[in-house]
Amino acid sequence: MSEKDNLWEGISIMSPQEMEQGYSEPEDTSEVVEEAPTEEKEENDGLTIEPVSTDRGEVDNEEPSIETTSSETTETQEEERQVQLNKYSALIKDMIDEGVLTGPEGDELEDLLKDASTSTIKNLMSHTVEKAFKAKEQNWKNSFSGAKKKFLEIEDAFTDADSAIQMAQRLEFFDNVSDAEISEDANLQKQMYFEYLKSKNFSDSDAYEAIEEADAINKLEEKALKALPELKREAQGYVEQSRKEKEAYQAKLQQDYEENYKRLMGTIDEKEEFVPGLKLNKISRDKIKANITTPVYKDPKSGQEYTSLMYKQMRNPNEFQMLINYYDSIGLFNLDKEGKFNPDISKLKNVAKTKAVSELDRVLARENELGTGRGNSNQASASTQSALDLLEAAYKRRK
Repeated sequence: MSEKDNLWEGISIMSPQEMEQGYSEPEDTSEVVEEAPTEEKEENDGLTIEPVSTDRGEVDNEEPSIETTSSETTETQEEERQVQLNKYSALIKDMIDEGVLTGPEGDELEDLLKDASTSTIKNLMSHTVEKAFKAKEQNWKNSFSGAKKKFLEIEDAFTDADSAIQMAQRLEFFDNVSDAEISEDANLQKQMYFEYLKSKNFSDSDAYEAIEEADAINKLEEKALKALPELKREAQGYVEQSRKEKEAYQAKLQQDYEENYKRLMGTIDEKEEFVPGLKLNKISRDKIKANITTPVYKDPKSGQEYTSLMYKQMRNPNEFQMLINYYDSIGLFNLDKEGKFNPDISKLKNVAKTKAVSELDRVLARENELGTGRGNSNQASASTQSALDLLEAAYKRRK
């Protein structure tokens, strides 16, 4: 080693950080070593288990420290849950106060907010929208007057719109005609009294005779005025009776639908075959049921749902009708004497049989061309026909 190299022996280059530490911390190494033992005294953060000397001189884990930590975690979770509940509760109260949501009041609202969540807000929003729609509908009805308004009030009680219109006009007339108008109009008196008598099952001739008798003794006005409240009650009673009949009719329709559905499903389970020779199994029965009951398309405008067959009929009703009538013309919808469907597939069999014969003819003819057979195609056709006849006869014997 040269003398030039010896000049740098034992000298090291310090970094800027080391130089700063050297200037700021002039203490020597011995002092740092003396203070090192004090670093063992670290504060307990609740998770570190400190060793504790027991009476026996052994070191045990401090179990109470673990229990305290678990309890504190549970309390923290409960506090967070209460914060979330309070957050939703406060939000719901503010939205109700501002009129954004509509909901219960008083104790009922407090009970609702005990377990408030996003689902609570969604339910209140649905309730608000529904209530707003009904209020808007009612305001729309109130915007009408006269017989139109009356019709909107009673239309749900009738299955026939014409009957509802006539009854609305009748109720509107009875509600607006006054005693003074009846007293001043003799023809109106006759009309009122005639309506009253007809409601009591008077014939036309008997009603006209009773009107003439009342007019002769100057009792027509009195009888017409007495008839008015009776006619009002009868008209309102007719509406209520019509509403009950409509509800009963709809309930009967629903009951019939459910019974027909059960009967249909039961018939499918009991049916052995629809087409002779094609036995039904569980898979085919389940497919038939699914085809009848499972919607495959929903109209985005009307919301109407369609099964597979309904959808095909809706998409192309003209060709659907033509296809159904074609199937009927070839015997697929034939009925037996008991009125049960008994499909005739003989025409389809003939088509399949002809196709099979033609296929065999082509194969045998090809063999003849290659010199692997004898005769001509006519002989091949006769042979295949004989073979098919034998197979069909064997099938019939097996059945």
